[in-house]
Amino acid sequence: MGKVYKKLKESFLKDPLTKESTNHYKVSRALLVYSTFAILVLWPLGAIILLRGNAFGLAIALFFSGLQGPFLIGYAFAHTALKQWWRWFVLASGGLGILLFSLIDAVNLDIDGFFELLILGIAGPAIGHTMITTIVGPLIFGRVLCRWGCWRAMVLERLPIGKGSGRRKGVWVWMPLVGISISLIAAVLFALTSKGIRTESFWSVAFGIAVYYVVSIAMALYLQDQRAFCKYLCPAGFILHWTSRSALLHVSGDAEMCTDCNVCTEVCPMDIPVARRVKSGTSISKGDCILCQRCVESCPIGVLKTIFKK
Repeated sequence: MGKVYKKLKESFLKDPLTKESTNHYKVSRALLVYSTFAILVLWPLGAIILLRGNAFGLAIALFFSGLQGPFLIGYAFAHTALKQWWRWFVLASGGLGILLFSLIDAVNLDIDGFFELLILGIAGPAIGHTMITTIVGPLIFGRVLCRWGCWRAMVLERLPIGKGSGRRKGVWVWMPLVGISISLIAAVLFALTSKGIRTESFWSVAFGIAVYYVVSIAMALYLQDQRAFCKYLCPAGFILHWTSRSALLHVSGDAEMCTDCNVCTEVCPMDIPVARRVKSGTSISKGDCILCQRCVESCPIGVLKTIFKK
């Protein structure tokens, strides 16, 4: 029994994607500040909205967003080998908040919902959500939603497969344009049949969510890559690629200290050549980094750091 317990413990301590175990500890004060905000602001705000008896879905979303607070505290103090597990708890709580908000209040928060509202010329949650998470927010914080709050990623990351073997060429280079085009076409068709009013229902929103899940999971399994949909077909990812290119919050590395061991490149789920960009002094992100911190955590000499531009 002792040997079995030891093996189970060692297996749990391994990173779910890289299958490696490390021994570094890092605590971010910025994470602790946001954690405090999530607990002291989002939960009370959700309770007030719930007691007022309206926007039940929004209240649930705020509750789950508040859950990110204690999970982020766990992430901040966790052993490096366990940080990605804690990060997934943060991802799942944020993703569930968005997902339940969409289903309970019957609102489409995805890019096609954003396009639809723009075409109809009416306001709605998708406008604010997209502006904050996909257009304006990434200018400062980069693609944090992709790794810390996406309802699709919370499922994709638990699939029994790892990262891909590298970015695919050929037709795959043009797939992001296909994704955003499909989203725009769907929005136009929906707007034309809605007669100028918002006609979303639980079933229409649930159908859209189901389509996203089927396509993203199928792509992941077919290409044996958890983030295949994010790289090649996600319409939000297409926009984020451009709005996050010069984000203030970014991963940076010291070219002189870097030993070019390529561990950071090997663990990157977005197939970014991290080590090569560090050595050349170019931007690590270029619109693709999702700030998962895997490269930062895996660097054996601590070359990489997540910082705000000065």
